[in-house]
Amino acid sequence: FSQKNDSMSPKESKTKTNPGLLRLAELSLKDYDWRSSVFKSKEADRKIEESLARMMGDEPTYVRPMDASEETIGPLGLLEKSSVDWLRQVFEEEAIRAKQIVRLGGMMVRPIEAKAPDGELGPLGFMEKQFVDFLDEVRQSEKERSRSNTLRPKDLDESVRGPLGEAELKAVEAIREILDAEKLRMTQSRMRDELVRPIDVPGPIGEFEMIVLEVVEAERQRAMDRKMNPEKLLIRPKDASMKGPLGVLEEQAVAVVEKLTIEEKERLRNIRKFLHDNRPMQQDENSILGIFERVAVGLVRAPILVYQIIVRVTELLQSEPLSDEDVRVINDRSGAQKRDESKKGD
Repeated sequence: FSQKNDSMSPKESKTKTNPGLLRLAELSLKDYDWRSSVFKSKEADRKIEESLARMMGDEPTYVRPMDASEETIGPLGLLEKSSVDWLRQVFEEEAIRAKQIVRLGGMMVRPIEAKAPDGELGPLGFMEKQFVDFLDEVRQSEKERSRSNTLRPKDLDESVRGPLGEAELKAVEAIREILDAEKLRMTQSRMRDELVRPIDVPGPIGEFEMIVLEVVEAERQRAMDRKMNPEKLLIRPKDASMKGPLGVLEEQAVAVVEKLTIEEKERLRNIRKFLHDNRPMQQDENSILGIFERVAVGLVRAPILVYQIIVRVTELLQSEPLSDEDVRVINDRSGAQKRDESKKGD
């Protein structure tokens, strides 16, 4: 009887209920409900803050890069926004899968089987489907290769070639292109009785040599520019009179860094404004955060206050007595002010 249970087929094990999996799915649903409520509340608060800021004629403050406006959002914001959207789709997909597991009483449900009500797969299901399709294509092509006694995968018919055959075909074509170019180069060298460089014949090696020559030529010109401008310690590739591949690459990198700098400066300004408008000691000074901020601010300001007192006392000790002329001028001005005040009182 035990041997019969141990030899259970994969299909039977899939349809068997698992109490541990059922409990895990129930916990996942509770976690999903909690995360959904937190996300919805934060999103609602964010919308309210944006509405209030626009009503007051001000730009809404933000902390996360993805919360920037369409005019100021940068590469980090776009990256975070796409990542958050992907994770949100994964959460929704896993919630659908957990519901199906609970509905089936603990039976295993794969991501590829957890479809939304509209029939669409989530990110994990789509990835699994692509992987399964890839394995199916490989298996079918290998079966056909074995049946037809074909030695190499690339020699199969295009309809049944499969991923391995396509990869081998591309590799063979690339190698054949290199060999044809080298044969042509050797033929040209024998005909001209001189060495023909790869750049002089069409082929991948010639294209690579052309790129290398462009880099070398641009660097040579950059060295000449430095000699012509001895006052400059360094001439960057993008500032040279001849911009090669390195100069173009540097320009693109600088443009990305400038966008990131502008984005982060704007975000830092918004963070400062957000912290200034939402300081705990101003919102509720008796709260834990309010008390902590008061103590921290006091500890930071105490040495500054002591230093200012010491500087002021030092200035007073180093000061000299007023001269007789200065005393007379001060007395005259104070007397004139008293007379003016008495006249106004009369």
